[in-house]
Amino acid sequence: MANKSHTFYLQVIATEKTYFRGRVSSLNVQAEDGRRQFLAHHADTTLATVPGELDIVTENGERLSAVAGFGTVMFANNRAMMLAETCETPDELDRRRAEEALDRAKERLRQKQSLREYRMTQAAMARALSRLKFKGREMH
Repeated sequence: MANKSHTFYLQVIATEKTYFRGRVSSLNVQAEDGRRQFLAHHADTTLATVPGELDIVTENGERLSAVAGFGTVMFANNRAMMLAETCETPDELDRRRAEEALDRAKERLRQKQSLREYRMTQAAMARALSRLKFKGREMH
């Protein structure tokens, strides 16, 4: 068990569920400019996240991994909250469904779209790619 002074409280809340709630020693998220890590006593921060891997190390040293969608991490007073569109564990991911979503997004990109539709298609494609990347890593 980690020393309590080397941990912080974390909540990860997705649209449809609470993925995690408890004390952790680290949180790794995907930001637009790369991976970001939060440790105990991190500076107060608000960070936008993009679809990608979410890695948590609990106070007991257990490692949890998931794929998170677009979201926000807020860190203040040694407490963090992550709000995300989606948060899926390896067991919840369906490779075939992710491949189909990627194919649909690629097809939509080939069609004439408004700027809003184009951005929504890009977001769908990013989510599908992050799921496939994560699922591929879990299978090896």
